[in-house]
Amino acid sequence: MVDAKQILDLQKKKINAQPLEAATAADTLSEINRGFAEKKAIALAQKLKLPYIDILDFPISSDLISKTNADEAVKNLAFPFFQIGKKMKIAVANFENPTTQKYLDKLKSDGLEVHLNIASREGILGQIEKIRALQPRRREEFRNEDAEENLKNYEDEIKNLEQLATNAREISAQASLNRIFIGALRTGASDIHFQPDEQKIDIRFRIDGILQKILEFDHKLGGDITNQLKYASKLRLNVANIPQDGRTSFLAEDRKIDVRVSTLPTEFGESIVCRLLDSGKKTRTFEELGFANLALTNLQNAINSREGMILVTGPTGSGKSTALYTLLNGFNNPERKIATLENPVEYHLKNIVQSQINEDEGYNFADGLRALLRQDPDVLMVGEIRDSDTAETAAQAAMTGHIVLSTLHTNSAVEAIPRLLNLGMKPFLLAASLNLVVAQRLVRQPCQKCAEKIKATGAENQLFEKYFAEIRKNNPKLKIEMPKFLWRTKGCGICGQTGYRGQIVIAESFRMDAEIKKLILAEASSADITIAARSGQGMISFSEDGILKAAAGQTTLAEIARVAGIDLVGSQ
Repeated sequence: MVDAKQILDLQKKKINAQPLEAATAADTLSEINRGFAEKKAIALAQKLKLPYIDILDFPISSDLISKTNADEAVKNLAFPFFQIGKKMKIAVANFENPTTQKYLDKLKSDGLEVHLNIASREGILGQIEKIRALQPRRREEFRNEDAEENLKNYEDEIKNLEQLATNAREISAQASLNRIFIGALRTGASDIHFQPDEQKIDIRFRIDGILQKILEFDHKLGGDITNQLKYASKLRLNVANIPQDGRTSFLAEDRKIDVRVSTLPTEFGESIVCRLLDSGKKTRTFEELGFANLALTNLQNAINSREGMILVTGPTGSGKSTALYTLLNGFNNPERKIATLENPVEYHLKNIVQSQINEDEGYNFADGLRALLRQDPDVLMVGEIRDSDTAETAAQAAMTGHIVLSTLHTNSAVEAIPRLLNLGMKPFLLAASLNLVVAQRLVRQPCQKCAEKIKATGAENQLFEKYFAEIRKNNPKLKIEMPKFLWRTKGCGICGQTGYRGQIVIAESFRMDAEIKKLILAEASSADITIAARSGQGMISFSEDGILKAAAGQTTLAEIARVAGIDLVGSQ
C-alpha cells in the first residue's frame, strides 16, 4: 500500500525540480491541494480494502485513450486505465455513487471483468483533461476496409505511408498501426522493423528479402505506436529492459493476417520486429516457386516416396517453410494421415493435423515428434532439426515406414550430411534414413513495369559460356540456349525504386543413391560427396541454377552475384 507521506514528498520533489520562475504560488498551492486529495483517496482505499492508484501520473494506453469518452468519464467519475482482453482496471473516486454504479453494471453486462481502484476526484478529472487535449486532434478510427479500397497499387501505398509521418498526430496510434500493417501487406513485406536511434524511430519493411526504409517518427509519436503494438500483442507495457515475444493479428481482404512480434532492448529504446504470417495465402506449385531441372524432378519424384527423410536446407528467409508446405500439399490425400510440428504454424492446410510447439512450456521438437509418432501418421513434418534428440528420432521414424519432412540451416545441400553427423547421428543411420536434400536461396525478379531488355555484352556471353560448359558436362541432355536479351533494372513507384518485384528459388539438390551411401559410411569429405552428386546425378549448383534463370530472363546477373557469389568482373 502506498504511504500518504510518500505522495506528499513526491509532490514536493516535483515542485522543487521546476525552474524557480515556473514554480508560482498557484502551482505550489495546486500541488499541495492535490497531495491532500491523494492522502484522502489512500485512506478511503485502505478503509475499503481496495488498491489505490495515483491516476494522474499513470501512463494510459493509446488505444484506451482513443476509446475514452471524456464527457462520460466526468459524468461517471470513473476512468478505465488498463485493459488486457476482457479484464479492465478502472479508477473511481466513489464507487457507491449511483451514476458510477450504473456505469460499472453496464461494463459487466458487456462481458468485462471489472477491477476497481480508488483514485482521487482531482486525479481523475486531471487525467480526463489530458485526454481532452489529445482527442480533438484525432480523426475517426482508421478502418482496414477503407485502406483496401484506397490503396490501389504499390506506388499509391508507399505514397500514403510517407504521408503517415506528417498526419499521425491527427489519427490514433491504433489507426497508424493499422495503416502500417496494411501497407506492409500491400507491398509484399515479410517483416516490419521499428528501429530506434537517438533522434527518431525508423520504420523499415523487408520486401523481397531486402530492408527498405519507409518512414520515420519522432520518439513521442513512434513510442505511442509501438506501445499500441505491444498492447495489442499482449506484451508488458511497463517492461522495456528485457526481450519479449507476442502475437497479434489484423484483417485484410477478408482474411486474418497473424503478426509475430519480438522486442529487444537497445540503447535508444526497444527495437521491435513484426513477422507477417498470412495463413490464408494460397500454396504455390514447385514450378511457381522457381524449381527447375534436377531439383524439380527430385521434388516431384519425392511425392511418390513411401518412407525416408526429405530435408530442405538454407539460411533464414530462404523460403524453406514454403517449400515444405508445397511438399505437404503433394502428399495430402484421404489415404494418408499427415501431422506437423511447427514454430509457428504459418499456413493452415486442410486435412492436416498441425501442432505448434511451445518451448516455454516444455513442448519442444524432440518431445513433440515422439508424441506425433503415437498419432499413427504416414507423413510428418518437423519444422526444424536443431539437436541430436530430434535428429535421431526423425531418422528412426524415416526407417520405420514414415515420410519425414524437415529443415536444416546449412549453406549447401551436401553440407546437410556433416551437419547431421555433427549433431550426433551415426553414419549408418543417416545413410539408411536420408532420401533427398534440397538446398535453396531466394533471388529477386525484375520489375515488369520498369525493367529494360538489353543485349548481352561480349563479357557476359563469355560468362554464360563458362557456366554452360560445366552444366553440359554433368547434364549432356539438358537443353541450354544463349540468352537473346538480359534484364537491366531501373526502379519505379511500383517496385519502390528497387528495380525488382517478387522472388524465385535457386536450388541445388541430390538424392540418396548407392554411391553416396557408400561415401557416408566411409565418412568421406563433403568435397567427395559433391563430386559424386554432380557426376553421378547431374546436380546443378546454386550459381549454375542462377545463371540458367538469368539466361531465361527470370532474374538478373547482379542478383545471382549478390546471392550466389558469382564473379561479374569484366561482364558488365
